[in-house]
Amino acid sequence: MTVVTADLGERPDQSMASPDPRNTRTVSWFGATALLPMIAAHVLGASVVDPVLDPISWYAFVPGGGEMILAGGVILAVLGLVLTARMYRAGLAVGPVPAGAMIVFAVAMVLVGAFPTDPPGTDASLSAVIHRVSAATAFCVLPVVGLSLERSITRPRSAFPRALRSAAGALGVAVGLFLVVHLSLVYLADSGIAAFGLIERVGFVIMIAYLLLLGATIDRESPDGALDETGPLDAVGPLDGASPALVFSGPRSADRVE
Repeated sequence: MTVVTADLGERPDQSMASPDPRNTRTVSWFGATALLPMIAAHVLGASVVDPVLDPISWYAFVPGGGEMILAGGVILAVLGLVLTARMYRAGLAVGPVPAGAMIVFAVAMVLVGAFPTDPPGTDASLSAVIHRVSAATAFCVLPVVGLSLERSITRPRSAFPRALRSAAGALGVAVGLFLVVHLSLVYLADSGIAAFGLIERVGFVIMIAYLLLLGATIDRESPDGALDETGPLDAVGPLDGASPALVFSGPRSADRVE
């Protein structure tokens, strides 16, 4: 039985440091990079594709547009896998569900660009079916990642897990309603949603914003950045045999550790 003494109340101004926003920065850089191909595709197809009415997939009919769609999808796929690795490494994700859902998201984003849709007015080919199913799947699995991550954080340090849960629920409802309305119009009325292209483009931005919230949640909840490396724990020396709970237990004068 050893008693570890660590007066964390002596210097409260140094006991906690601002979280390292590296995941937020990663999502910001990847997200901005993913937007560049979409902007380039818009420029290339400005005279052909209506950004309000026509879907993003129609950029595939513009020279170089298909490559831009694939590039944007691959960038977001890599971003999703990076975030997944980091949330598990931080001990925030538990079980196979978050990883499995994000892997499905990554594969779906690549398939969206690898399998272009058909020109308007033609019968759906296998490529078009894969493209549409992959796009829907990518949006459907993202709420699963967020909800799984939020449930695994049993002792939140910030409001971000709650915000993530709310965002995941809202995204799930929005995607469900969109699919129900869109599929009903397409298969029952042989029509489509007004301003479909605008909705798709807004959805692409929402996807990046949701990934940004995932990254911010990992930053705020990760134990790695919760304490200042040069703070009071270094002043008292290494805590041999101490439980990790001591590090995050708050101001105490003494902790008994078995």
